[in-house]
Amino acid sequence: MSTYKLIKKRVENSSLEKITKLLEYSSFQKAEKIVNKFLSSKDLYSWLDSGYYDFKYTPKLFLQKLCQVFQFNYKDIEEELRKQSIYYDEVKRVQKNYIFVNTNFRRKNEPIFLLACLEQTRQISLNTRDVVFKNKEKTLEIVIKQIQQHYKKNNGKLNIWGNIMNYVYYHENEIFIFDRDGTRIESQKIKRSRAILTVKGKKLC
Repeated sequence: MSTYKLIKKRVENSSLEKITKLLEYSSFQKAEKIVNKFLSSKDLYSWLDSGYYDFKYTPKLFLQKLCQVFQFNYKDIEEELRKQSIYYDEVKRVQKNYIFVNTNFRRKNEPIFLLACLEQTRQISLNTRDVVFKNKEKTLEIVIKQIQQHYKKNNGKLNIWGNIMNYVYYHENEIFIFDRDGTRIESQKIKRSRAILTVKGKKLC
């Protein structure tokens, strides 16, 4: 079990009175608030990245204090954070990649509000857990399967946008075009339009 989880366990098994005293809070309410936030955090990275501050502890200072009172080595926490940071940096990288569903849509008399709200249906996000730490070749294999599943599920048509013509996959600084069955198309220009609704310069949908 990681040091972070061990600390969580110690906090869970301690009374609020004890925690209040150990953390040198002036009231149970203040201690309870930060303890609840700490225990509800998904992982170490999420806690330290939360930006929480109660005028006594930042997330980092709170953990350092817990390490001190429960006699854990904070260097172990730093090593766990280093590994999680690598993972989350990779997650942020792959989340920028996506598949665009191309229907060669041309607007006639469709309400712009409706188009703007349905714009997101033309974009397919990749499952982060499937593609994290995967190289480009492995990622493209996953993209092909996702394209095939999407086309079959939608019976070749994307609601108001019309019949699906092909799929465009944006991978970092590269663009890959696939036919409806997932076959790679080497050379074809895609003219893409976007439906965006704004009010006073602010995007609504």
